[in-house]
Amino acid sequence: MVDKSQLTGKQRFAKLRFKTVLPIAALLLTACASPELSQQTNNTPTVADTKTDASSIRRDYPVRPFPTQTFYDLLVAEVAGTRGNLGLALENYRRQALVTRDPGVIARAVSTASYQKNNKALQELGILWAEVEPDSIQARNMAFYAQAQQANLSLAFEHARHLLSQNNGKYMVLLPSYTANLDEEQRLHLLELYTIAEQNKPGNRDLLLGKTLLLAQLARVDEALSTAHQLLDEYPDDQPARLVAAQIQHKAGHHRESISELEQGLKYAPKSQQLQLQLIRFMAESNLPLAIEKMTALANQEPSNDKFKLALALLHRENHEPEPAKVIYHALIDNGHLVSQAHFQLAVMAEQNQASDDALRHYRMVNNNNLFLQATVRISQILADRDQLNDARLYLHKLRLDYPNHASAFYQIESQLLIERQGHQSAQALLDEGLAEHPDNIELLYSRSLVHEKLGNIAATEKDLRAIIERDTNNASALNALGYTLANSTERYDEALEFIQRALEIKPNDPAIRDSLGWVLYKRGEYDEALGHLRAAMNTMPDPEVAAHLGEVLWATGEKDEARSIWQNAIDNNPSSEFLINTLKRLNVQL
Repeated sequence: MVDKSQLTGKQRFAKLRFKTVLPIAALLLTACASPELSQQTNNTPTVADTKTDASSIRRDYPVRPFPTQTFYDLLVAEVAGTRGNLGLALENYRRQALVTRDPGVIARAVSTASYQKNNKALQELGILWAEVEPDSIQARNMAFYAQAQQANLSLAFEHARHLLSQNNGKYMVLLPSYTANLDEEQRLHLLELYTIAEQNKPGNRDLLLGKTLLLAQLARVDEALSTAHQLLDEYPDDQPARLVAAQIQHKAGHHRESISELEQGLKYAPKSQQLQLQLIRFMAESNLPLAIEKMTALANQEPSNDKFKLALALLHRENHEPEPAKVIYHALIDNGHLVSQAHFQLAVMAEQNQASDDALRHYRMVNNNNLFLQATVRISQILADRDQLNDARLYLHKLRLDYPNHASAFYQIESQLLIERQGHQSAQALLDEGLAEHPDNIELLYSRSLVHEKLGNIAATEKDLRAIIERDTNNASALNALGYTLANSTERYDEALEFIQRALEIKPNDPAIRDSLGWVLYKRGEYDEALGHLRAAMNTMPDPEVAAHLGEVLWATGEKDEARSIWQNAIDNNPSSEFLINTLKRLNVQL
């Protein structure tokens, strides 16, 4: 599937819509971060996320003579780097790192790739570095992330085991978060590795916590809780372990037990904000007044923590108490604290009450970078909904002049308004205008490629996506979109597969790319492999488009009951999904 969330690195402009109430969990968890039990498919750290920057890499490697070609490549790389041509520098450093296996050359390659955040190169170099310098903690760290990202979890485990022997056990806790796309047999093998390691290090905290997470993912709730409590018996004040145990109880439907778990943890760590916030989060599901009482007490304990005040205001709104929430927001504004956030929430509340003038007034007061574009979307939408489309367009035009660095975002917002009210051809004309001013803008090229696809102009879609790839060879979104488009609208399946596989190398845990891979394999007649990838995508992203694809492959293989079940569940949760409805019509299926 084409991942429309990748239109920009900022906001999902085409998808951003007014929602009645923000989820409690979202704000409570930002108020004080806590570990998550669920598999982090899109948020697992990549090699590029690790702290392997140029300044931290060892430079005192012994100098040795190199062959002429190697010397020439390294000289070109050095000159290219000083002139800002980091692509050429990395290409040469990487090539000679593989040829020479010299730790100094590898270090230069890693430094350059890290600066560029080139995840694919860092994966390759991290594995090489650990082979050449197996005692290097930094190399093992990179190799762990590289192997984990590529789903080589047995190899990743070996790096984690070595790091554990160096008293760095966090990797044993991280590893289970990379198992989203593994089948049960692979997870069981990983569990066996944890069990063997535990025998060599009985009672090790990190091994036990990692094993707990893995057991929970295998839905072996009793064993997971037993392992967690084994850890907590030894370390009763271990807050991450306590949070994980509570989350396991909660996910299993043991609401009372999850609360008791947290209350027990607070006996050992009475001031733990993580435990208190998780307790409030769980309480809010069944007893909002009590959750408000607890949140009020926590906010009073930390009067300088404005995020706690935002969380308390949100709880009041969930409990249909708008006035206390407004008091909190206005107090924040009066005190000059989180002013944009408070105005934004007051604007949302005004929209709920159909007070569009008040909503516009508050949205116009938002100037925080993280919320400004969201507020701009809402202002434009409100004006358009009031039949003031021209005013909305003039507003966005002025913003493009005032904030030229964000021009592409404002073009995208306006193009979405035009799609909704005048059709895709008007949006194409606007994006043509934007690209005439900003011909190399990747976000605008991507947006126009989607518009071309909707208009049935596949050649133009392909042209725009190839233009992106020429400018950014590691743009996984463009690679995936091009592969999916070719698979869906042409018979160039081999070419489509190549693009999608390249995208998956860059983002191996991305469910949208895995869905595309399943779809092109289905088009190639490789049904069994297609089902494996589509099931994995569905497990991590139950999107109606993925459900449509999975159901269609099941239907083609004769598994019609399962196909109907998947489609029915998807249509129940997404009754207006055009993609799903069109799939059912095309297959002449009635649910």
